Amino acid sequence: MSLRLTTVALTAVVMLLAGGCVPTSSDADEGRLAVVSTMSVFSDFATAVGGEHVRVETLVEVGGDPHTYEPAPSDAALVTDADVVLDNGLGLSPWFEPLAGNVEGRLVTLTEDIAEGAVASRGVLDPHMWMVPPLVAEGYVTAIEEAFTEADPANAEDYAANARAYRRRLGRLDDELAERFATIPPDRRRLVTSHDAYRYFANHYRIEVLGTVIGVTTEEEPSAQAVSTLIDQIRQARVPTIFVESTVNPDLIERVARDAGVAVGEPLYGDSVGEPGSGADTYVGMMRANAAAIVSGLGGDA
Repeated sequence: MSLRLTTVALTAVVMLLAGGCVPTSSDADEGRLAVVSTMSVFSDFATAVGGEHVRVETLVEVGGDPHTYEPAPSDAALVTDADVVLDNGLGLSPWFEPLAGNVEGRLVTLTEDIAEGAVASRGVLDPHMWMVPPLVAEGYVTAIEEAFTEADPANAEDYAANARAYRRRLGRLDDELAERFATIPPDRRRLVTSHDAYRYFANHYRIEVLGTVIGVTTEEEPSAQAVSTLIDQIRQARVPTIFVESTVNPDLIERVARDAGVAVGEPLYGDSVGEPGSGADTYVGMMRANAAAIVSGLGGDA
């Protein structure tokens, strides 16, 4: 190619770029709902319902703790610019309350229509209702579908179709988990975790929560007496395996396991989905991973 032709070609490219003829990421985002959620699990719900019509940002990224997160300065701008903001409610993330005042779009409390079923643990309302697939289908998915439809009525049919499909998937997941947990012998259906996040889950699948190292919020510090009592309970109940959550420091649960003479199982997921490529990087994937870990650890058919 001659120098003159090369110059002409380069000039054409520059003109195309300057004229906006080459698509950019901002072009692709234009027309999509800007959605911000407080944590990765809710972002997965939003993606399932919104599909191609939404752009989802997450405040507490994968592996982060939504109980103890400290907002970054940029979070206020994200929340302000969002069309829809998704928060769990029930006191899960006290740090979000000041940010909520910046919301100019729709602020959705995902547990609002199912909160009457919430229970207290150690005197604190338990916010972890998303750990039960039917509650996700009934409460979380419905709240997200309604918010997206109100914010973007032109795509209401797609949101409704996506929500229906996701509810069916959650129904199949629920059946699958129930079948797997049913293989655990009755005398081994006792769950001990680092963080008190699995009571709705355990009650739904007929498993007893024997105890937890810390309470509903990960900010709690257990007393030496409480830890000693838990170790005695584990020994007396002959629990073979105890579990730590992926977002919680494992040191304390590992010490409890050593003192009780039991194993520590594969990490459980609750306040975050898994890392990309882990197989637990969606809600459905993380719940399957939880089932595999618990069934294997408690002596069921893995």
